[in-house]
Amino acid sequence: MRLVVLAVGLLAAVVQIAAHHSGAAVFDSEKPIGFTGTVTSLEWVNPHAHFYLDVKDAAGKVTNWNLELASPNVLVRNGWKRTSVKAGDVVTITGQQARDNTKFGIANTIVFPDGRKLNFMSAYENEK
Repeated sequence: MRLVVLAVGLLAAVVQIAAHHSGAAVFDSEKPIGFTGTVTSLEWVNPHAHFYLDVKDAAGKVTNWNLELASPNVLVRNGWKRTSVKAGDVVTITGQQARDNTKFGIANTIVFPDGRKLNFMSAYENEK
């Protein structure tokens, strides 16, 4: 019985470790991204919040980007609300693309047309 309890505990630890990732393992600092688009949705979930952005290229083709943020807890501690970014907002982002070259990245900054700026990397730094 002890062996079963130990195995279950070990499996739970491995799942927890795999669920969270190092930013450097997923995102490539040599692949900066920056574009303007329309927010389509926001997922306020752990371990990281995400928002989705429709971006139109020069040819008019629209692609939907998945952009990672800090955890909801870190965002709230840094003054965020669930409504800080919402569907329909037009924003300009800077960040880094995922190493696998998909339409996935981490948002470092979000700038709204009125000049309001949200910065997420400082939220990660405050978490340390």
